[in-house]
Amino acid sequence: MILSHYELKTKILAERYNSIIFEVGKNRDLYLVGGYIRDIFRGIHSPDRDYIVSGDIRTFVKEIRKVIGGTLVKFKKGDMIRIAFKDGLTFDFSKLIGTLKEDLSKRDFTINAIAWSPEKEIIDLCNGLEDLKRKRIRSLSSENLISDPLRMLRAYRFAAEINGSIEKGTRDSIKTLNNNIKKVSSERITLELFNLLNSKHSARYLKMALSDGLLTDILSIPYRNLERSIKEISKLEQTTINKLPSKIQALLKRIFSQNLTYKGLFCLELLIIPPHPPLVKGGRGDFQVKIKMSSAINKRLELSHKGIKELKRKGVDLKNRLFDIFLISKEAAPDILIIKGRLDLIKDYQRFKRIWNKGFLSSEDIISITDVKPGPKLGKIIIELKRAQFEGRIRSKRAAIKFIEKLRG
Repeated sequence: MILSHYELKTKILAERYNSIIFEVGKNRDLYLVGGYIRDIFRGIHSPDRDYIVSGDIRTFVKEIRKVIGGTLVKFKKGDMIRIAFKDGLTFDFSKLIGTLKEDLSKRDFTINAIAWSPEKEIIDLCNGLEDLKRKRIRSLSSENLISDPLRMLRAYRFAAEINGSIEKGTRDSIKTLNNNIKKVSSERITLELFNLLNSKHSARYLKMALSDGLLTDILSIPYRNLERSIKEISKLEQTTINKLPSKIQALLKRIFSQNLTYKGLFCLELLIIPPHPPLVKGGRGDFQVKIKMSSAINKRLELSHKGIKELKRKGVDLKNRLFDIFLISKEAAPDILIIKGRLDLIKDYQRFKRIWNKGFLSSEDIISITDVKPGPKLGKIIIELKRAQFEGRIRSKRAAIKFIEKLRG
């Protein structure tokens, strides 16, 4: 998006919070920097923004908070304070140390080293706008990648967001420095990896990260296994998702857990399918050290992997295994059908779900007929009854009663 200085100023100050913040800070060196500016030129509205400001930032932020509200969040490093809102909106204020040029030179990539102020307008000392136009991710220096190794993973995430490229020098630096990613906390790595998986074209950039030696340091999974998994993700992104009904495609953008969308979840399920290091709950195996997942994600992966294993099992006709596949994988069953490209079986799953939620006989009916008390035996009867209904061996309530009477005998 090409914007004149007037258009950019109008767009920024038309936003209430920006207008207030620059009015309160009119006697200071105050700049809006980073992702908010980058995204304006991409035609995207960013809910979060970063400001750098001279002088005592504590006093300044308190003045701002009196007007706009929010909650103050202080960090261990005293040169940054955040104002956070309940709707997830965040404003980060960092103290300007040294000159603006020195501050911008310490950032990760050129596209994030663009600043703006009402007086000085756009300040692009590192040619970030040109890189943004060319859809190119370029680090400001290898030293900046060393100071925060997570920036290496962020390179692929940003490249995926703009569906662009990573400059050769930046990739060469990553190839040399990739082992440093092990110094980064699992929480930070997880967030960046999930953001990458959420992107529309994650397979392309996962392949780059694998080729550059970064992905194996993060996941501790054999190269060839990751290569096969990424091919499956590419198939999902380029073919399967496009065949899904629009309603399901819309659902893929919803958050499942830890800011991971359902689309990202499907990619994660493919990325770490067995045989890989086991997912030990609460453990610190090779994989678990690098990625810290919520219990909801771990449970979903466990169910998905069980279902995929059953789907791949040979020797029994697939139609005769569908009930077991759906039973084992539970709520992860739709994931399996989508990621393995078996959209033809979605109606079978919907029928399974209807039968499971409401069959010919309720639990109370079965207890009344059989005198079997609640427990494992009752559970087995319920499963066999629903299996028979799903497979078409029972088509009425009367037939269901005869079936369980036979089971009891």
